[in-house]
Amino acid sequence: MLTENADIPSAFLFDFAYRFGLRIIASVRYSQSVAAFSAQMTSVPDFQLTPATSLDRLAPRLGMQAIRIEAQPQFAKKYWLRSKDEILAKALFTNLLVDRLMSCDPQGGWSAEKSGGWLFVYRHGKLFAPQALPGFWRSAQTIADLFLRPH
Repeated sequence: MLTENADIPSAFLFDFAYRFGLRIIASVRYSQSVAAFSAQMTSVPDFQLTPATSLDRLAPRLGMQAIRIEAQPQFAKKYWLRSKDEILAKALFTNLLVDRLMSCDPQGGWSAEKSGGWLFVYRHGKLFAPQALPGFWRSAQTIADLFLRPH
């Protein structure tokens, strides 16, 4: 679905599904509703922000590292932040942005990914029923605004 909004050049809402694992032996299928926002006219670096899980706590032992925001220890307990450019990601995730994000998402259940010209906002593995889509859209747009609009 394409939406027309004077403040957002392009935005889409769609359902996305993928498989993780080996198809024959052990695979899990995930489906989720995704809000995609144009980020072509921004200087936002590519990043991936996902809810922290117990597996993420093991990741450093496997050589994978999250970007830590030292002034925000609660942030690291709720979110796993990755980016190829740690310096630009830390510049984006200021204390103000982190505080606003955590107030929008107190449970730390939302994911946001900036890739190329798009910002994707979703709840991993959650498809929203048609009647719940307006609420999903409002929440996703609120989170997207944190990254796409100067404050």
